[in-house]
Amino acid sequence: MSKRRKYQDVSELVLPESSLVNHSRKYTEPKSPAPTKNSKPTTDIHHLIVAPLRILGSITVGIIFLAIILPLLAWGTLIESEYGATVSRFTLYDSPWFALLWIGFGLNIFCALLLRLPWKHSHLPFIVAHSGILVLLAGCYLTWNNGEIAQITLPEGTVGTKAIKPDQQHFTIRPISENKSQDSLNIPFDPGPFSWDDYDTSNWNQQNRKYRASLGLAMQWGHRDKGKLQVPLKNMTIEVLNYFAGSTTESVPPLELSILWKKTMRTTNDLGEVKETPRNWERVQLEIKPQDYFNRMEIRGAQAEMTGGERINYRAAISMTEIEAFQNALPNQNENTGNRGQVVLYYNEKNYVLDVDRLLRETENNQRFRLDGTPFELDKVQFHPRGPIISFTIITAGSETDRLTLFPDNPEMNIQAQRAGVFGFYWLNPEKLAQNPDYADHPILQRLILPRLDILQGTDKKLYYRFWNGQNIIVNGIVPERSTGKKTQFSVAEQTPDEAEIVVERFVSQDLPGLRIRSLPVGKGHESVQRVQLRVTFDGKEDIFWLRAVERSVVPLPPERDQIRYVHGNTRSVQIQWNYDTVELGFGIFLKRFEMRTEPGTRMSSHYSSLVDFVEMRNRSENQQDFSRFPNDFRAYENGHDILISMNNPSIFKGTGRSYRIYQSSYAGPYHPNNPWFYELYDGNIFSWETIPRESLYMSTLSINDDPGRGLKYLGCFLVVLGTALFMYRKNETKPIVSELKK
Repeated sequence: MSKRRKYQDVSELVLPESSLVNHSRKYTEPKSPAPTKNSKPTTDIHHLIVAPLRILGSITVGIIFLAIILPLLAWGTLIESEYGATVSRFTLYDSPWFALLWIGFGLNIFCALLLRLPWKHSHLPFIVAHSGILVLLAGCYLTWNNGEIAQITLPEGTVGTKAIKPDQQHFTIRPISENKSQDSLNIPFDPGPFSWDDYDTSNWNQQNRKYRASLGLAMQWGHRDKGKLQVPLKNMTIEVLNYFAGSTTESVPPLELSILWKKTMRTTNDLGEVKETPRNWERVQLEIKPQDYFNRMEIRGAQAEMTGGERINYRAAISMTEIEAFQNALPNQNENTGNRGQVVLYYNEKNYVLDVDRLLRETENNQRFRLDGTPFELDKVQFHPRGPIISFTIITAGSETDRLTLFPDNPEMNIQAQRAGVFGFYWLNPEKLAQNPDYADHPILQRLILPRLDILQGTDKKLYYRFWNGQNIIVNGIVPERSTGKKTQFSVAEQTPDEAEIVVERFVSQDLPGLRIRSLPVGKGHESVQRVQLRVTFDGKEDIFWLRAVERSVVPLPPERDQIRYVHGNTRSVQIQWNYDTVELGFGIFLKRFEMRTEPGTRMSSHYSSLVDFVEMRNRSENQQDFSRFPNDFRAYENGHDILISMNNPSIFKGTGRSYRIYQSSYAGPYHPNNPWFYELYDGNIFSWETIPRESLYMSTLSINDDPGRGLKYLGCFLVVLGTALFMYRKNETKPIVSELKK
């Protein structure tokens, strides 16, 4: 049986007579070249190369890709309009699977071009349009891979040379040893744009969120750093427990206790008769009200007084070392101290007892006091007799300083040396204090002889307590955890005259002193205060805490109490902050004035703009800061004076190998002299371009965009339009010919 031929035999063809040019000429079937000994048949090469190209470059495959990509682009536009650009990039534009779709579509276009080889004049519209798509995709890749999207936030009268990348963050770890501070380490951290509770879409049932089903599915594919992070520091691990993309704080209900003192209350009537009355249960509420003064003194405790004069103190710790000090830095009865009591400092799991009288004598001429067995010296020792209160500065060998202030009667108000890792308590014996003539009739004597219960909430959400009977600490421990359906009840100073029974009626754990952190839904218009919960293990010691990201300002503002943490190990500590990545612009932006106008009759802004100069820094060195307030440190470029950047009017700066487009993004303020931020941002001097001092100050946020693929994207769009026009022109040109052939 003969092998079937692929094509129909010519002898079987029936052609119209008019189509034969020469009837006498005989057609002979072309002979196929004989295959060589070592070569494969032509049909194998066809199946290996041409056939896959025909499949990849087919219009069917192209339509399939477009049918997938175009709805996704429409969905991404809706997501961006509702949740912002960061969410759309995370769920779609920056995802690996979306990049694979574009690679597949680009491969389809490229294969379609190869199938037309050799190209002819008639292929011109096809080649131009499809080449434009490839150029457009190349431009998009350059933008995605090499583009920069950053922000710079400037107070008026300040120049900045670095911008912040709002979507790229890192933890800054600064080791602090006994001898010196070491170089900082940056640990990259990408948490994603969603709070981690949102990845469980069942939490969305109570929230009116748009596109919940599709968004909940797409966000599962996005990349985020979770769990343990790689830390290049010996004996240290960082584990991320939780993350809030947007958060707020709310007050915590007070700690409610019921207390029964077993000791009867003695009263004397007008006749001198003494009567003993049994005590009844008393209810107390202890509410911590945080006082935030931008890294200044703050009260993190509460106190209540009972009918018998006893006091209950309540405080919230911010580190595990503070809990250890609370349990261990107790008065030493074996120390023969003076009548002004003793200070017990706790450092590196050891107590250091200081006689206050001796300390004051040895530092009365501004002398420093060496704390034996530690790398610290005590300086600027101050004793306030009206309190009494004692305070001093702790100085390390690395010139790090920290302030410690101690209250003997109100330990909930103590200001501890968190940076140095030194925690202390001031203990006064009322009998010895009474020997000092200055305190013979001091009210503190009446308070010190009465019992006091100190309660501390630890970072582990447990309650710790210690009981002071006026002479010594009788007992300390951990409040038992509440059993299911029952109230916590415990006793202190058992089998002593000061015995008391305590019932915890209500206890709501705190994330920060007096506050609880609550997550906010992601979306436009919501507060974007980011917080992360970390578990840090350092030299075998574990600490759990919440950390807030630093402000997005070019001016290094002092960190607030929840923006910086210190974890203490063995003879060393680490400082942890959560910062944004930065990009060096290569030039400076000097904000001269910010202007904001409001809608008539409202406080809503209708227009705001920034008047800036583009400047270069003078005598710039590696140690120079990335901002300046002094005009002598910079000079404006020739065409960089008085550039107005408004909401719909961006500016362009070309230089340093990049072309930056600068947009007016947002603002903060105005800050007035009654606001602490005013003094952090303004030194009170008259700006050189103005005549009177400022009574208010704004901060302006500018978005900076460098798009290296912009030119290719414009060119690609032009080629697509040109190819489409050529195709339409060629189609109209061939219409008469086709009509004539049909006739």
